Amino acid sequence: MEAELCKLVGNQPFDSLLDLGTGTGRILELFKDQYRKGLGIDASRDMLTIARDKLDQSGITHASVRQGDIFNLALERESYDLIVIHQVLHFLHDPAPAINEACKMLAPGGRLVIIDFAPHELEYMRSDFAHARLGFSHESVSGWMTANGLDVEKISDLSSDNSQDKTLTVSIWLGKDPRILMAGDNSASIA
Repeated sequence: MEAELCKLVGNQPFDSLLDLGTGTGRILELFKDQYRKGLGIDASRDMLTIARDKLDQSGITHASVRQGDIFNLALERESYDLIVIHQVLHFLHDPAPAINEACKMLAPGGRLVIIDFAPHELEYMRSDFAHARLGFSHESVSGWMTANGLDVEKISDLSSDNSQDKTLTVSIWLGKDPRILMAGDNSASIA
């Protein structure tokens, strides 16, 4: 999955990365050589402790993590070139407001990457892992992205390597903000 994600994002450097639901901070680690500043947001203090330790052990000094609410981000709007929501939406009863909030953080021309499960029928994921949703159709996530003004550039499906859950497929959606920032202008223009 990481190889496909890196392929989608590409090797181009970007200024800022926002990782929503950062968990252990893996996304901040994965793209460490591509961004100038990174920020991971998570609701769990325990996960943030793990993420801080991993960033410190990896010597990543240009990223930080902090506690926050994915539905109400206390961050500067339109200031992130890449926003990643990795395996978070299935924990939310209504993911649309979280995607809406993420889109408000995108800089003109920025990209939103959502990684989550495709629809499945593994009910034990609800009871054993607190999943509120059993995956998402391509149309659902694409619809939320387009409703927020993004162009859906690519959707990829990856089968699970886990022998126990061969029925699980992970989908990756890549959306792009079509606005561009005109030279010498601080307001966004539609391309």
